[in-house]
Amino acid sequence: MLAAMELADAALVYLDDALLILDKPPGIPVHATLDKQRDNLLLAAARLLVRRGVAVGELGLGHRLDVGTSGLIALGRDPAVTAQLAALFAGHAVQKFYLALTAHAPPLPEAPLDVRNYLITNKDRRGPPMVAVRAGGDRAWTTLTVLQARPGAVLWQAELHTGRRHQIRVHLAGLGMPLFGDDAYGAVVPAPRPMLHAAQLVLPHPLTGAPLAFQAPVPADFAALAARYGLDPACARRS
Repeated sequence: MLAAMELADAALVYLDDALLILDKPPGIPVHATLDKQRDNLLLAAARLLVRRGVAVGELGLGHRLDVGTSGLIALGRDPAVTAQLAALFAGHAVQKFYLALTAHAPPLPEAPLDVRNYLITNKDRRGPPMVAVRAGGDRAWTTLTVLQARPGAVLWQAELHTGRRHQIRVHLAGLGMPLFGDDAYGAVVPAPRPMLHAAQLVLPHPLTGAPLAFQAPVPADFAALAARYGLDPACARRS
């Protein structure tokens, strides 16, 4: 296997007998890929639990994050919990809030903007799957709110109501404001990765139904790029 990406202890946001919430670093796929030598988050999560002396169980993903996306992700610790988690996400019982950095392309909406359309994945064997707005695709709904705007850059909050592939990336690119670093969708500002961070997660516990809410601060690369434009991602936690 290629060099493993070890999760810091701080990546463990929540743990009980059923549920694991992690703060995913950018650059690691959440599950195994066609490259069997590549590390992934499920393996890294298992190593983290072993390191902490916790039984691993059979970890499974309740939802997905793109390789380049950082932030909160929920894992079940056995197949039944994972299935219940997936049902909560599919049934829109989970609130998901992301932070995104894009170029500035006025006019900007003064109120939250609901983007509702249909997305379809174009599977081209010559490259990675891309997504486009197209009739006949899956319904996609994102609420986009401008948190701060400065010359050349905008800090957005994106509430994801559906969970389609690349949904936020496509919706922002469709407004003429692709994510910083998102070369696949026409980025005009270079960055090491698409600047998207899963910042808040609100969900009922998959077994007890108790309300749970989590926040994850933006990683260093996101914070540094935001600061370069005078943007403060912490404003989302104050709003």
